[in-house]
Amino acid sequence: MHNNKTHSHHLDEQSVADLPAHYRHGIHAVLVASLLALLAGCGGSSGEATTAPKPEPVQPVKPSKPASINVSNFKDNDTIRYSLPILAGTVSSEVKSVSITTTEKVYVADVVEGNFKAVIPLHVGANDISFSAGGQSGNIRINYVAADNPKKVRMMYAIAADDDGRFVAEAGMPNSMEDAKTRIALQALLMQSATAEMLYKGASQRVTYALVEDGYGKPIISTLRLPLTRAQLYAKTDNEIYQAIANALQAEPASSNFKNMVTMGFSSYQNGKIVGHAALGGGNLGIFGSLHLYACPASLDQLSASFGNAKKIDALVLPDDSGNRETYWAQCATGMGASLHELGHTFDLEHTPTGIMSRGFDNFNRLFMLREPGFAPVLTTQNEGGAVWDPISIPTLVNSAWFKR
Repeated sequence: MHNNKTHSHHLDEQSVADLPAHYRHGIHAVLVASLLALLAGCGGSSGEATTAPKPEPVQPVKPSKPASINVSNFKDNDTIRYSLPILAGTVSSEVKSVSITTTEKVYVADVVEGNFKAVIPLHVGANDISFSAGGQSGNIRINYVAADNPKKVRMMYAIAADDDGRFVAEAGMPNSMEDAKTRIALQALLMQSATAEMLYKGASQRVTYALVEDGYGKPIISTLRLPLTRAQLYAKTDNEIYQAIANALQAEPASSNFKNMVTMGFSSYQNGKIVGHAALGGGNLGIFGSLHLYACPASLDQLSASFGNAKKIDALVLPDDSGNRETYWAQCATGMGASLHELGHTFDLEHTPTGIMSRGFDNFNRLFMLREPGFAPVLTTQNEGGAVWDPISIPTLVNSAWFKR
């Protein structure tokens, strides 16, 4: 008998089974009706029946587009008047290198923390350069117009009257006069490129001087034979050596359109002492010794290895003019940078508080590299130390007749 006082709102299967048949049929009907009402009310808080929304069509997942490789210091279709631009850019930090393709060659540049630098030779005309690394890509066009400025820098190699032109080098290293000229020709291009890149950083104007070149656009390194022997030159002061070279130039075809940058092949190292070396510039003449050439590259392919060579200089055998850093890479950097410093004087630049016209020439390598032995920070274009033109120097250079846009 059903007792209302003990009524529970829960009926189990056995309880329903014990009821008379007409009760069981009624309960089932109530339950079905309640369930239908509940389902109809799921469409909203009002309890009114609503139509269930149609499911959104599933869109196929498209593969993400690979990130592009960006060149940060050149714009597409830029035009320059020198053949060896320094390209700097960014790429995914996961990759270790980037391939750079021109119509002539494929180059590989190291990537450090998502940054890369590369020195890429151009041919006259439009140069389409493509980049690829880890599924990423990029491209840029740089136009190279041969310099037509009649005012040029003439690179020269001075030798003594009794000299065959050999430069100081470690045993077994090729060091003939032709070997010297090969290294100086590359140095000339790097100095020219460095000048342009530093002016771009300091004045947003990528201008530089023109070089005396052959019909193939390669720097000509002229030989300047002095009327003095090595012994006579070694007995002279720096200023006297400068004057001896200036006097010898008077016998050369005169041209007011030349600035002469002379590397002294007769510089030597005797009994632990540097002789026949000087670093001076002004007027139409800059001079610097050849004692850095043993540490410098003979080809562009050797550039990174030379500026990354942490080998210690054996001062018992070879001269050390590295700014007290005592390593091959520093010897090369200081020699090239100091040569540009002396050439800067011929453009009427004075010494400055910072930059190349100070001791910043020791950082010449940083323009081309992302790493420096013994120096932890990455050498991005914003972190190249003294490899800049001081603001004092910039107006003189950009307004010079020797610098043409």
